Amino acid sequence: MALVLVTVWLVGRYTSSIEKKEMVETATILSQEYIKKYYNSEYILKDYDIIHPSISSTIFMYGYIEGHEGETITVAYNYREKEVDYAKEPSWFIETRKPKYSSSSGQDTQ
Repeated sequence: MALVLVTVWLVGRYTSSIEKKEMVETATILSQEYIKKYYNSEYILKDYDIIHPSISSTIFMYGYIEGHEGETITVAYNYREKEVDYAKEPSWFIETRKPKYSSSSGQDTQ
């Protein structure tokens, strides 16, 4: 019985690891496409946080634009909808969005 439980636990852990990897790969590609489309820039991923599904369906992608390595640009990606919700900070970067948006929060809106 213990062997069965351990096997189920290991399979579940391996499966969720594969799913997480696929989610991050998709989020990375779509975040890069989003930044390219709206900001005409190359987005380089440094790190990410996956928010637990009981709280939100968001992956926060942390990266930068080449030449601005010290300034983090955060992209919020909705992994259920498979779309980017917004990019955030720094303000000089957000102001370059094409087409322009109207928001005073420092987040772009579509």
